[in-house]
Amino acid sequence: MTLNAGVPDSNEKFRTESRVERMSESHAADAADAFALSQLMFPTTAVCISVAARHGLADVLAEGSLSVGQLAERTGTDEVQLGKVLRLLAEEGVFREVGPDVFANSRLSHLLRKGFPRSQHAMATLVGEPWLWNSWSKLSEGLASGRPGFELAHGMALWAYLAGDAAAGVVFNDAMRDFSEALSDLVASSYPAFTDGGVVADLGGGTGTYLRAILRTYPSVERGVLADLPAVIEQAETSPELAELLASGRLGLHGGDFFEAVPSGVDVYVVKQVMHSWDDDSIIRLLRRCRETSPEATFVAAEFVRDTKASRFVKNFDLIMTITMNGNIRTEAQYATVFEKGGYELTSVLPTDTAFSLVEARPVARP
Repeated sequence: MTLNAGVPDSNEKFRTESRVERMSESHAADAADAFALSQLMFPTTAVCISVAARHGLADVLAEGSLSVGQLAERTGTDEVQLGKVLRLLAEEGVFREVGPDVFANSRLSHLLRKGFPRSQHAMATLVGEPWLWNSWSKLSEGLASGRPGFELAHGMALWAYLAGDAAAGVVFNDAMRDFSEALSDLVASSYPAFTDGGVVADLGGGTGTYLRAILRTYPSVERGVLADLPAVIEQAETSPELAELLASGRLGLHGGDFFEAVPSGVDVYVVKQVMHSWDDDSIIRLLRRCRETSPEATFVAAEFVRDTKASRFVKNFDLIMTITMNGNIRTEAQYATVFEKGGYELTSVLPTDTAFSLVEARPVARP
């Protein structure tokens, strides 16, 4: 089972395009149009997915189908409200209603189970966090001020908030890990140039999920270096998933601010979901740091790319970056500009079997 966040529902797309075409022909909305628009105004699906994860509904249903009453009893939830949540999610393909008020897992709801391959349990928990919903409530004010909704709602930057709230930090980090684990092997396998070996350094690589996928997919890579803030590297040091790589010496750790120092002796610098979190000046500073430290190294960014064909997922993610930290998903031309200012030339944008693209840049020869 794979998770492809970049592929929209073709039937939904056809229905939407058909209605838009009819609207452009008639230039007059009818009752059906009003109803179609009204159906887009509910914030229910995301919060219900989060509720399902928090109450472990998919874990309980792993043994087989249950009635709403049985599921409510086993999860300590209200039967009436639970039924409404399940019926809505079944409509979206998350859970299946196999009989009147009897529900079972679907391919999607299995991903809400803890420990299930490519599980999105932690990400589903994150999307229901009150601090995130508070941030969404400030989107209108953000449009007027240009500030991220999170700062307007909480009076501080997201990173400062997560550093001061241990529980929120755990939810956020676990969600990033789950999302990365679900897609990292697909992203890594889309860049066969890794077979050239050498040393690969993952900047802002968290607890090493993406770098581990690279090292596992390409045995010819001599060594990986995981770089992140000291507190994150401390978590990586005790990660069971990294224990074998650390013991063999095939993985090294580098704690620090990558704007101040990056690992040296590197053949390929990689980042994943990093560039969209920072403004151009910050990214250019990082690129120049890499250029100075390992002058011949290639830079490969696993990022979303904004264009006219961008999926709904990418457009939604772009808005999430706005409300949380005023980050932006760049176009290919915008990537080319920041790379040029950082001393690199954008050489290719490779698609993957996910919403990510691999944006490759090589150092420009100095005169």
